[in-house]
Amino acid sequence: MLNKDSISGIVMHSDAWFQNRLGKFTSSEFHLLMGAKGISEGGLSYVYRKVGEEMTGLIYRREVSTEATEHGNLYEMENLKMFGNKMGLEFMITQKLITPPDSRHSSTPGALIVHSESQDGLCYNVSTVEAKCPMSYDGYIKLWKCKTPMDVKSKEPKYFYQILHQMWVCGALTGYLSVYHPHFKAGQLNIVEFKKIDLLDEFKLLAQRGKEAIEIFESVRNEMLNS
Repeated sequence: MLNKDSISGIVMHSDAWFQNRLGKFTSSEFHLLMGAKGISEGGLSYVYRKVGEEMTGLIYRREVSTEATEHGNLYEMENLKMFGNKMGLEFMITQKLITPPDSRHSSTPGALIVHSESQDGLCYNVSTVEAKCPMSYDGYIKLWKCKTPMDVKSKEPKYFYQILHQMWVCGALTGYLSVYHPHFKAGQLNIVEFKKIDLLDEFKLLAQRGKEAIEIFESVRNEMLNS
């Protein structure tokens, strides 16, 4: 279940959005922590960048705008509309920053599907949706051919862990990868469903890596504060 207090009204890619992600591990970069034998040097550098953000209050770097990222951003909402039509959905919460209170994690799924509300009215039962719009034909077809989460892991591990982290942060039991290309006349959309029950070992490892990253983060930050 997702606590309603975790859902922010902050606009994606705004100054406030970047500011509220300072020092937090995000879904799009969580794959950096998922080394096969623990947190790798690349993962360690990622943790250090987050410590730096916490200590300075400054964004390490904004996302670099490329033709491919601009293509993805341009067609994301069209992707989500196609996904909603395919799934028979009338309503989704789109592009909301999710930051659980007192958490070192943050996520911005493309959309949230709200299934129900808790009896006390404080939480939603949700599924997450991540919309990808690869610009290149080969990149698109590679993801279009994926039918299972493990197919996605073999082709694009960063997307696999992004979706798992989104589900983890949002307390979701299901998540979806929606892959879309506007220029294809056939084979324009592919949806891959992620079910937590089928990926328990992967979630266990993800939680372990998150714990390890926070321990390193806290150790380095405290060492600097007490220096």
